[in-house]
Amino acid sequence: MRPYETVSRRVWRFRDVRIWLVIGLIVLALLALWVVQAFQLTPLLAPPSQAISSQSSSAQPHDWASVRRDTGGTAWSPGSATAPPFSVRWEIATPGTVLGTPAVSGGRLFFATDDGLAISADAESSETLWTYDLGSPSDSAPAVAGDLVFLGTRDHRVLALDRDTGALRWQHDLGNIVLGSPIVVDGTVYIGSTNGALEALDASNGQFRWSADANGWVVGHPASDGTVVAATSLGERFITVDPNTGRRRLVFYSGTPVAGGPVIADGRAYFVTNRGAVWAVDPEAVSWPFSRFAYVAKINFFAWRLRSDPPRQTGTLWVGSARGKVKYSPAYASGNLFVVNEASRVTAFDGSSGSVVWAAQMDAEVVAEPLVSGDTLVLGTADGQLHGLERRHRRGTVAARHGRLPAVRRAISVRPDAVSTHDGRQARGTGGPMKPARPARTTAAHPRLTVDSPVPILAAHSERQPGAHDPR
Repeated sequence: MRPYETVSRRVWRFRDVRIWLVIGLIVLALLALWVVQAFQLTPLLAPPSQAISSQSSSAQPHDWASVRRDTGGTAWSPGSATAPPFSVRWEIATPGTVLGTPAVSGGRLFFATDDGLAISADAESSETLWTYDLGSPSDSAPAVAGDLVFLGTRDHRVLALDRDTGALRWQHDLGNIVLGSPIVVDGTVYIGSTNGALEALDASNGQFRWSADANGWVVGHPASDGTVVAATSLGERFITVDPNTGRRRLVFYSGTPVAGGPVIADGRAYFVTNRGAVWAVDPEAVSWPFSRFAYVAKINFFAWRLRSDPPRQTGTLWVGSARGKVKYSPAYASGNLFVVNEASRVTAFDGSSGSVVWAAQMDAEVVAEPLVSGDTLVLGTADGQLHGLERRHRRGTVAARHGRLPAVRRAISVRPDAVSTHDGRQARGTGGPMKPARPARTTAAHPRLTVDSPVPILAAHSERQPGAHDPR
């Protein structure tokens, strides 16, 4: 072999080594990028400058500082609900419809309208304290934390207003329509938007902290127990996020879009799909790369009868059924989860096991998200009535107290002592504390039914006759 041929071959071998070295480095870089994305290796963020929250230990029983009162989304108030007969103490006529649940904090009422106004009023006298022109309709229920009021608008913004004066303190553009309601936990504002993510902002100045992909519009409220933040989306996802890093911990596939927002209470997370599936999930569970692939493979193996037991997604505790489509968030109190379907059937689930504690059929359409005040489950119906159900009763009987608020037509949101209506009015009722009707007492005005069926029946009106069975 000639000398120059030997040198040429060595040169080409060296070039081959360099080519393979470059290819190897590219593969390693891509692998490292995949690991970072898959395991979401994000740095720990600095804490917010102010640790304010929309759930305060000093709150009064009837304070309602955010969309579902507490940051866990339970819609439970320790105070007793107002009982019939009702009379209107005051009402506020607004130029537009109030689409979100009004907030009450420190004797003040805060709400926004679809004609772009944010309004604060005295909760006792109804005197208007201030108004702020948002410049865009708002679907949000305000959240009150510290000296700020937070809400979102359809023109992509999250705003913080001064609680006392209504002056704008800061605003942040999320880039897409905001239809959900915020919560504030430890100095961070959490809110979803139609950009398909859960967003986190510094409550004191509106600075961006992180964004967590939810694979679809986030139109319900988030929920938090202080260690994780949970959100649901129309993209058939339930996610939990580490609040200190923005890293998604659990990605749960619901199968159909999720109605309303989640609930986190007693170490469990709950959500309901629009098809009526009621899920309980471990909020501390963690999804790992390929977990979705493994779950789908197990489903196929089960369908092909290659495995005998049906697969369970990571984090699943139990799943139940609301016996119909659902469009409202559930409520939670003392270990029970309350779900209302579109046929106005109310079901109470045991929060730990998923078993049905009781169920009731309302005669009128339920048009507001349920809440629990003391021992009373409170529902608003399309005929302008408020219904109070004993939340602790067991199978066999159902009793109810109900009454009509004068001049109130269709309720769209309900609190223990007030109601918002579709025609843009706020009405506050008066009456004694609502004590849930006892099954042992029967009157013509508030009848009870005792049935042989294991599922009890609610007679919301006196014309219902004993012996009628629950339509299924």
